[in-house]
Amino acid sequence: MRKILTLGVSLFIGVILSQSYLLASEPENYRVNGKIKNGTSNGEVPAGLSVALHSEHLEKGAGMFHTFTEADGSFEFPSIEVEEDTLYGVSVIHQGATYTQNVNPSDGASVEIEVFDAVDSDDVVAGFNASVLFTNVDPMTRRVSIMEMITLINESRLTYVPAGGPMDLLRFGLPAGSDQLIVDTNIPGADWIQVDRGFALIASVPPGKHEVMYVYSVPYENSFLEYEKTWRYGTGSLRVVSEEDLVDFQTDLGVDYQSVEIGGIDYRVQEAPDIQRGLKTMFRLTDLPAPTFRQSLSQGYNSMRYEFVGPVSLAILLSVGGLYGTWRVVQIRRRSLVDRRGWFPGSDERQVIEDMISELDYLLEEGSLGIDEHRRRSEILNRRLLAIPVEG
Repeated sequence: MRKILTLGVSLFIGVILSQSYLLASEPENYRVNGKIKNGTSNGEVPAGLSVALHSEHLEKGAGMFHTFTEADGSFEFPSIEVEEDTLYGVSVIHQGATYTQNVNPSDGASVEIEVFDAVDSDDVVAGFNASVLFTNVDPMTRRVSIMEMITLINESRLTYVPAGGPMDLLRFGLPAGSDQLIVDTNIPGADWIQVDRGFALIASVPPGKHEVMYVYSVPYENSFLEYEKTWRYGTGSLRVVSEEDLVDFQTDLGVDYQSVEIGGIDYRVQEAPDIQRGLKTMFRLTDLPAPTFRQSLSQGYNSMRYEFVGPVSLAILLSVGGLYGTWRVVQIRRRSLVDRRGWFPGSDERQVIEDMISELDYLLEEGSLGIDEHRRRSEILNRRLLAIPVEG
């Protein structure tokens, strides 16, 4: 009876705890409301705009809800299920530009997003500061790795929205032959495409500062690399950096070099102010390392198409074997380069008999042939040699 009572109490507690856990795990509904404001002077009230509330669950994936702004720019999502392990954000599109803001529906705070009227002239976009870093030199592939970072600034109260043509996009030039390009930016909703001599950002640029970072690789020849860069948007300051002893670089910026220690590493730095829009800068890299013979051989073998690896390996093996065999013949026949006939003078009878006698001597020295047998064969070959007429 006591055991039955204990079991019943345990089951009752288990049921209560499981119900409490389920209740605690159930999603709760919250109201999300806010207002869209136009930050452009004399800009129209953003009425009738489509507003989206985005959700991204760790396991369930993405979800989306839509509503529209009222005449005063306000909006509301009356009932949103809020779950754990989920991120939420609100976005709105105004005159072709997208504006986003992360939100936490459970805190009940009103969401406020500022939008701006659009302009299609990139004159409102400028470089605030920029850096060029030479990060690595690979002698195996003869390539220099470069990282560039630029902070773009829009100090107007308008958002730059590119017109329809590709030349209207934000464009950044790269040296000829560049590849392995990676681009990153904090501009909302931005994407990028590679163009003829660089890349272009597909993005709108609202007021404020925005970071763009990109890395790429450039080939060089004869331990030398020279290229010219155009600063399309200018920059308030430019810094060129390389680790000491990594690469010897020169520019035409007309400023002195400085040595700076960062984290225990010495860097060579050039810093120039006020780079105007459209200014061209020449970069020269000299004394770049060349691959050793072993590295060149390894690189050629590693870059070979897989279907050729087997045949080429066999050819190399046969070549090495042939060279070893030739060396053995030369050693056995005791040839010398001072011999007027060289190592391979031909196959006349006198030469053949002399080679056979040398081979007998070699076999005797290494113990493969007995003295009596050596004497018997040598006498036969020498008699034959004496019978051959002497030339001229």
